[in-house]
Amino acid sequence: MSLPIAVIDARSPQEAIDNLSKNFSVIPFITENITYDAIAGHPDIFITQCDNISIVAPNTPNAIKQNLIQNSSTLLGHANVGTTLEDSTLYNCLITNTFLFHKKGYTDRKILEQNSDKVFIDLPQAYTRCSLFEIAENAFITSDKGIASVLQNMKIEHICISPEGIQLPPYKYGFIGGCMGKYKETIYLNGSLSMHKDGDAIKSFIFSHNCDIVELHQGNLYDGGGIFFFD
Repeated sequence: MSLPIAVIDARSPQEAIDNLSKNFSVIPFITENITYDAIAGHPDIFITQCDNISIVAPNTPNAIKQNLIQNSSTLLGHANVGTTLEDSTLYNCLITNTFLFHKKGYTDRKILEQNSDKVFIDLPQAYTRCSLFEIAENAFITSDKGIASVLQNMKIEHICISPEGIQLPPYKYGFIGGCMGKYKETIYLNGSLSMHKDGDAIKSFIFSHNCDIVELHQGNLYDGGGIFFFD
């Protein structure tokens, strides 16, 4: 029986990759000469998950792309990822059962076509999946105050935490969504909540929605563009 797949930034701490490998077939994600270096290993720059399918950028490295196509329901997007804000955020949206969260005008056309039944929520942050994560249905965590303001106005349950202490070299801070992935009812974290000033609040919020937590390593939270799971 084959293991489910986990896609994670290849530059994540080795402890995280080793721990993930205990229960998943791990695909270490990395690209070269496609987008800027800080996000070159981030799955959420190249992959969008929606319902039971995934949409991947056409210029995703072939070995990774073929692996996903063989093991999941996968469609190719229309546009390639690049180095500008506009073309490095095409796939960095968050899609739930009800909503498509993204900054208007920044979403790949294939994603819009496949999710025409969803309510599009226009956010001020184009790096949406980096900054926003769904813990449970209609319950979110974000480290972006602009996103939190939109959620607040819509009366959507959420917690807004500080980006301080989230690593994304060479930048001062990373984003909380980029540290997280969910498989079944377990939240996987690329780092330890004990190293974050809002760690207790994050833990309480996750537990309040009947999810378990697995910390993949004991260092600071690392923004690796999320952890993506495929059965």
